[in-house]
Amino acid sequence: MKYQVILNLIVLIWGLTGILGDFIHLPTNDHGNFEINQVAMSFKIVFYRTGIAALSLLLIGVFLKKSRKLSRKEYFILLGIGGVIALHWFAFFFAIKVSTISIGVVCMTLSTLFTSFLEPLIFKRKVRFSEIVISLFIIVGIVIIFGFEFKYVLGITFGIISAFLASLFTVLNGKYVKTISSFKITKIEMIGACMVSGIGLLFMQEWNTGLLVMSKDSFMFLLILSLVCTTFAFLVSVWVMEFVTPFTVSVSINMEPIYTIIIALILYPNQEKMSLGFYLGGGIILLAIFTNAYLKKNNRKKVNYS
Repeated sequence: MKYQVILNLIVLIWGLTGILGDFIHLPTNDHGNFEINQVAMSFKIVFYRTGIAALSLLLIGVFLKKSRKLSRKEYFILLGIGGVIALHWFAFFFAIKVSTISIGVVCMTLSTLFTSFLEPLIFKRKVRFSEIVISLFIIVGIVIIFGFEFKYVLGITFGIISAFLASLFTVLNGKYVKTISSFKITKIEMIGACMVSGIGLLFMQEWNTGLLVMSKDSFMFLLILSLVCTTFAFLVSVWVMEFVTPFTVSVSINMEPIYTIIIALILYPNQEKMSLGFYLGGGIILLAIFTNAYLKKNNRKKVNYS
C-alpha cells in the first residue's frame, strides 16, 4: 500500500507538468503572430527543462556506481531518441499554450492508440484483436472531442502529434532498457533533447532575446518542472517500480490526465470548463485505456499459467 501511494504521488507530480507549462511565460522575439510566438516559447521551456534536468542527472551520476560504457552507436541512438522527446514536449506545451491544459492532457492519452501499432511494428509481433477494438474506441472519443471543441483544432492537432511522439520514444526505449541502465538512458536523452530544442531556438532566432532573462515566478516554476517533475520523479519512479506490479503502474499512470484536469479546473474554473462533448469523448478514451490495462493484466496471467 505504501508503494502504491508513493507511485500515485509521482503520477500527481507528472500531472503538474501541463499546469507548470501554462504558468511559465518566457520573453521571445515578436514574430508578428501569436501562434509563432508560442512556438518560440515552447521550445524555450523544453530547452530549460531538459538542460536543468541533464545537469542535475550529470551531478547525481558522479555519486553513482559506474555502469558499462556505451558504444558510439548506442550513444547517438539515445541522443536521437532525446530529440524525439524534445519534439514531444514542444508539441505538448504548444498544444496547451494555444488551447487549454485539459485539451493537451486528454490528447496525450492517445499514446496508447499509437503504441498498439508502433510496438508490433518495431518489435515485429502481430497486432492483437483487443488492441484494434480499444483503438477504435479511442478514435471515437477523439472524434467526439474534435466535433465539440473544433475551435481548439490547432491545440488538438499538436496534442495528437505529442501523443504519437511520446509513444514513439517509449517504444524505442523499450529496445534498450534491458541492456542500458534507465539512469544512463535518461541522462543522455535529456542532453539530446536539450540540443534539439536549442537548435529549434536557433532556427527561431531566439538566442538574441537573452536566454537568462525571465521573471522570478517563471524561474521558480522552471526549477520545479525540471528538478521535481523530471529528475526527482524519474528517480523515485524507477525505485518504486521494483515493489509494484506492471498493472498497478499502468493504472496509476492512466490517472495522470484525471489529476491534471481536476487541478486545472480548480485553478482555472472558467478557462478550463469544457463542453459536455469533451468530457464524453475524454471519458470514452479513459475507459478504453483502463480496459486495455485490464486486458493486458489478464493476458499476462494466461501466459504465466500456460
